[in-house]
Amino acid sequence: MKRSFLLLPLVLAPAFAALPPLTDAKLLSCEGLPCVDVLAGSAHLKLGVDTGNPNSFLNLKAAQALGLTLQPVNGRDGKPRPGVQTAIVPNVSIGPIKFDELKFLVFDLSDAIENGVFPRIDGTIAYGAFKDRILQLDYPAGILSVSQPLAAPVVCPASCGDISLIPFGRNGPPIVTSTGFTVNGKAIAVQIGTMFTGTLVVFPTAVESLGLSAESKSTKSHFFPFTDEGVDMFESQASQIGFGSKVLLAPSPLYFAGPKVHLPDGLFGGTVGAGLLSSHKSTLDFHDNKFWLD
Repeated sequence: MKRSFLLLPLVLAPAFAALPPLTDAKLLSCEGLPCVDVLAGSAHLKLGVDTGNPNSFLNLKAAQALGLTLQPVNGRDGKPRPGVQTAIVPNVSIGPIKFDELKFLVFDLSDAIENGVFPRIDGTIAYGAFKDRILQLDYPAGILSVSQPLAAPVVCPASCGDISLIPFGRNGPPIVTSTGFTVNGKAIAVQIGTMFTGTLVVFPTAVESLGLSAESKSTKSHFFPFTDEGVDMFESQASQIGFGSKVLLAPSPLYFAGPKVHLPDGLFGGTVGAGLLSSHKSTLDFHDNKFWLD
């Protein structure tokens, strides 16, 4: 069944409101994707920052090296799911940013890393770890900033999009989406895909409303190794991609889903990735569900 996604208006803050204190750590780039050096006990882990899944992942090899206690994950039939376990890592820090513990799903990612369909990292730290916090990714400055859990609302200091946690398709995990983005001046609700290396991929259900029928017929192919275990997308060009009243990139590469790309069943229109975000400072407020770009 085709579903429609209601585009909410961009929220304009009535006045500047100072952000709560943020703690800064170093933001790295791992094969073009944002990542951080994480200290777990006395061991260092390289983890990607993932807004495409509420669950953080850890490679089995890293979990074994840490000596973690692994627990089975049961499926809907009550039986353990093969190849999937869970573990709790206590006393985790990203530089001065501290977590009492983080929960990870544990997979054997060795083959995926060796085959180049997963970056050479130990796993991911997902948006679920930042519940009720502000997460800021300042790509140009190489800084990741995090607040303490918030108890009171914060008014965003700029034009803001509305964050929704929407399933990626009928059976997919809830992922971070935001309003506020535009393609050639037309609004599109998108996934904030920090683990996607492209600029913006437009899904089939949004092509006509954006007036991109001609662009979507491009036969020029671009391979994305870390998306859906490696997929081809069709590359075209947008006159501009924007956020609120800002032009982010003009002109800009624009992508359309190939036959092997997983689709979100029309629940939102596209995904923006590192190719667009890496020139800006992105702020995700997971307490008030707001997103803005500086």
